[in-house]
Amino acid sequence: AHVSTLGSMAMEESRAAKKARVGATEEAVKCPYLDTINRHLLDFDFEKVCSQTLSAHNVYACLVCGKFYQGRGKQTQAYTHSTMTGHHMFINLETSRIYCLPDNYEVTDSSLDDIGRCLRPEFSRSEIASLDSNTTLARDVHGVAYLPGFCGLNNLKRTDYVNVVVHALAHVPPLRDFFLADDDPALAAASRRSALVRKFGELVRKMWSKDNFKSVISPHAFVQEVTVASKLKFAIGTQADAVEFLGWFLNTLERELKPSTIIDRTFRGEIRVETLSRRTHLTKRDENERDEDDEERGWTRTEADAKFLYLTLDIPATPLFKDSQGGNIIPQIPLFDVLAKYNGVKLTDSVKAGLQSRRRYRLRRLPPYLIFHFGRFSKNNFYAEKNPTIVNFPVKLDLGDQFAFDPPEPAFPTTYQLLANVCHDLPAGLGKDAQQDPLLFGTYRVHVKQPSSNQWYEILDLHVSETMPQLIGLSESLMCIYQRVS
Repeated sequence: AHVSTLGSMAMEESRAAKKARVGATEEAVKCPYLDTINRHLLDFDFEKVCSQTLSAHNVYACLVCGKFYQGRGKQTQAYTHSTMTGHHMFINLETSRIYCLPDNYEVTDSSLDDIGRCLRPEFSRSEIASLDSNTTLARDVHGVAYLPGFCGLNNLKRTDYVNVVVHALAHVPPLRDFFLADDDPALAAASRRSALVRKFGELVRKMWSKDNFKSVISPHAFVQEVTVASKLKFAIGTQADAVEFLGWFLNTLERELKPSTIIDRTFRGEIRVETLSRRTHLTKRDENERDEDDEERGWTRTEADAKFLYLTLDIPATPLFKDSQGGNIIPQIPLFDVLAKYNGVKLTDSVKAGLQSRRRYRLRRLPPYLIFHFGRFSKNNFYAEKNPTIVNFPVKLDLGDQFAFDPPEPAFPTTYQLLANVCHDLPAGLGKDAQQDPLLFGTYRVHVKQPSSNQWYEILDLHVSETMPQLIGLSESLMCIYQRVS
């Protein structure tokens, strides 16, 4: 028995030695076509479909010319491309595994790891935790420096409203960290169910990656999925309101991510609405005419709680007279004037279909990230116009004295700090006199902050530049996101 045991041990040792020799031989054999890879031509931002069959199944990217082809076996598009052009290196766009065609063997080399990281960026928990403190510039294959998270997004044709919303949401830490973490089971399940969740996650990971081959990103796949999911409501070539897109996108994400409550925990607040309504032939009633006998005059009083993703702030109308130079005066008002809508005292009037309503609001719960929407766009039977009034808003804001709360003493902090700001700009001379829709001819830009350096950046499509916080409050802001400060 002792002899047989020694014999079996010797056989196992010989097998292990043979495997080691075979492994060493395989490692010594290198693919002779590694030097044909051209990283300058690789672009993984486009929709991952075959350039000939337009199929999204089993697609490979040629690492020599950058084109996408289907299949790996004989009589497939990738195999034919390899034999006809002499391009041998291909990467599977789903698994990130690299193969040599037409010999059809897998290539494993540490020098190719950067291609896999560019195709599918991955973040560890420690890397995610250090994103806000990172000020180190990364470089693409062309030598252009960029700061991860602050890279430009390509305007695919009037899709700048999508770009600014993506930038603003990608800088909200809880939402960003949720989409960057690969080990979250809720995100993995939602990505399998919803293509919109999967494409948005891929875009956020590319924006924060330091291994990109380009310093700018083209959100082709995400915008095309938005077009399909919104049933052409938000499509390439059609300008839209950024806040309208934000509301649709957050509600769609919340529905697709269930049972995860990341959207509800981050953005959703609660408000109590007191409504006085009556049937009337009037078009509007002066809010100063209300007295204590309103209920005796046919007013019906109701009270209800509602949840919100953002608070709309009404901007007062611009003056009709002109200044001494003959141009319209652009007034400036402080943010606290438009916040009076939610002080629990001011009444907001509206008349619709013969029903006159007067509402006043009290906040029951404020979210950790509060979104303000400035109502600039309005339409009537004749034309659409934009209110150019500049709202001066501070970088740091205390809402304890501005809002009416129910109960009066809120159990949460009311101090907020500006996180992102979205602006809408019109070309010079375009306004009501031109009889043109300002939404169709304007452009969007976004301001975002790097937390550790307190440096603000202005991003307009592909252009990223530094700016000062004093200039942000003087812009025609359409939407801003505030972060709660404990």
